Amino acid sequence: MSSDGSSVKGSGGKDEFTTRTQYKLRRRRLKTEVVAVRLMPGFKRILEQLARNEGLDLSAWMRNLIIKELKVKGIIRDSASAFGAVEGTLE
Repeated sequence: MSSDGSSVKGSGGKDEFTTRTQYKLRRRRLKTEVVAVRLMPGFKRILEQLARNEGLDLSAWMRNLIIKELKVKGIIRDSASAFGAVEGTLE
């Protein structure tokens, strides 16, 4: 907050909190599909540890892995594409 009581961008004020919260809610609404994967228990433990090492849960880590692969293949350009612009099929 500035001395006049207005919110200062980047200060962690209410406006910034509201914006971040709205962004997170919007992203959460976009994630409605589930992909089930069967793995051997040892693989799952390794993946969970890799995710923990990066401060992520397994779901977020796997999502990041998929996004990275889509970028490598040229299917998306950036993470924003993954959260809204990816619709359709491959030819």
